[in-house]
Amino acid sequence: MKAKICGVLLFATLATGSAFAVVQDSDYYWQRRAEARERAMEARERAREHRDFSRNFARERYEARRDALRARTEAKREARMVRHEVSQERREILREQARARREAFREAHRDYWRSWRVY
Repeated sequence: MKAKICGVLLFATLATGSAFAVVQDSDYYWQRRAEARERAMEARERAREHRDFSRNFARERYEARRDALRARTEAKREARMVRHEVSQERREILREQARARREAFREAHRDYWRSWRVY
C-alpha cells in the first residue's frame, strides 16, 4: 500500500512539475508559431523566386525560338529571292540568245535573197 501511495505521490509530483514547466514556458508556443510563420514566409519567397526564374527562362526560350524561326523564315525568303533573280537572269540570257539566233537567221535569210537579186 505504501508503494501505491509513493507511486501516486511521484506521479502527482511529475504532473505538477510538467504543469509548472508549461506555465513557466508559455511563450514557447508563440515562439514556435513565429518560427513557423517565418519559415512559411521564406518558403513563399523561395517559391516566388523560383516561379519568376521559371517564367523568365520560359520567356527567354520562347523569344529565342521566335527569333530562330524569324531568322529561318528570312533565310528562306532570301534564298527564294536569289533563286528568282537567278532564274530571271537565266531567262533573260536565253531570250537574248534566242533573239540573236533569230536575228542571225533573218540576216542570213536576207543575205540569201539579196544574193539572188539582180541589180
